[in-house]
Amino acid sequence: MPIAGTSSSGQFSCATSDHRTLRDLRIKRKGQPVFVIGHLIDRKGQEATFEVFNDRLAVVKFPDGVAVGYDPFELLLPTDIDPDGVAYFEIRGCAICGQLFPLTGEECDAPQEPTACPDCRDQ
Repeated sequence: MPIAGTSSSGQFSCATSDHRTLRDLRIKRKGQPVFVIGHLIDRKGQEATFEVFNDRLAVVKFPDGVAVGYDPFELLLPTDIDPDGVAYFEIRGCAICGQLFPLTGEECDAPQEPTACPDCRDQ
């Protein structure tokens, strides 16, 4: 795995049924928008961008310039990114386990969005 994640596709990733967190992505691209659900209370629930891997942590940068390392599992992918590059996050709490998870674009547009996270739905 490369130290700095880049992608030749030139595009950032959105949540899919198979890829909902930064950890799920095979290729991590610098600048990838993420939603932080991690361990620091004052940063929880904020948007940031992926910068680089440092050891086993994903270093993300917040809009105020602060860089913090997180487990990639604690970084949720956006539901959609508009043509101007603005990321939109539709984050929900699982009605069964309480874990936060991002909706995919399809789930967001569905007549009834899921109330349980993918892990609980699969059980």
